[in-house]
Amino acid sequence: MADRNILRIEQPGEIQYQSTLIQTESANVLVYESWGGHDMKHGRLRYSQLSMNNGKIGADTPRNLKIGSDSAVVTSLSKITLNSIDWLYYIEAKSFNAEASLFRAKLDAGKLIEQEAVLLTFPIAPSSNIRLHLIDGNKVALVFTGKKCCELYFSISDDGLIFNRPSELGNTGFMPFLSSFPGGEIVYFFQKSIHTSKTQPSGKPVYITKTHFRISSNLGNTWTETVPINLIDVTVHDAKAVIRLDGNIDVYYVYPIQEDRGLSLWRRCLNPHGQLGSEELVVDPSFGNIAKPTPHRLKNGELLITFVEQGKVVLEGYHNLHAAIISRDANCHFEQDGSDQ
Repeated sequence: MADRNILRIEQPGEIQYQSTLIQTESANVLVYESWGGHDMKHGRLRYSQLSMNNGKIGADTPRNLKIGSDSAVVTSLSKITLNSIDWLYYIEAKSFNAEASLFRAKLDAGKLIEQEAVLLTFPIAPSSNIRLHLIDGNKVALVFTGKKCCELYFSISDDGLIFNRPSELGNTGFMPFLSSFPGGEIVYFFQKSIHTSKTQPSGKPVYITKTHFRISSNLGNTWTETVPINLIDVTVHDAKAVIRLDGNIDVYYVYPIQEDRGLSLWRRCLNPHGQLGSEELVVDPSFGNIAKPTPHRLKNGELLITFVEQGKVVLEGYHNLHAAIISRDANCHFEQDGSDQ
């Protein structure tokens, strides 16, 4: 469990979403997406330097990251390490639904330097939720939802600056995320609306949002069939993944522990064959209504997890960023083969 030392990074005013972590020999800098409100009219990047010692975590005063741009929206943050250099990828746009441009830059003393435009042959918007991930040693892959919702796409770049024409995943959905295994298999997470066995008083089916995944062993040329992250008949979403120390993946996601309660943070192990381990509760449900988890592997092998607490009413809550240290990976028990790692 991660609730013994949960640190609140931000305070009311703005709302936060995903984060990334820049680790150097002398500093741990958390960079994250922050919005002026639930109307999503103004988005920017902020950062805070973290201190971590014996499972305890501290943070200095959050600051705005200097971009050198007057764009109304700066968001969709990903970190890619190429040739030992940490690059921050992000997009800029005039509004949440407007066409956006993708850039990358280096972080230096609270500002972005050496900005480079990334060439895309396809339109994206902040609503595309574009995410990038390093695959096959030094290639950069990206996933996104089409600007005209809701086809899912995948593209690869050999140098991180020019991306090939994207291929369709063959599913509709949103909030995509990409991860990979040390053996080269890549896994594409996304969430989509599905109908449940429940019905409304009118007789119409009740729909929920459910996280699914597909795995590719040939750099996205073909994918396995779609698999839900669990079979519970409630909304399950916001999936993010991190590579485990044993080479499998831990997936972090949220859903309510009981009907009509707030969202709780869960995780489970996933292997390259698509087998899922047992679910584990990460934060005690009494902490609040949790969303947008992002796990980061620390150099000492532990995990930093960030998430937001939304409040009882999502569009009225503070939606502020929190962080905690997790000392170990999830238990990795696969029922089909009986292994326990």
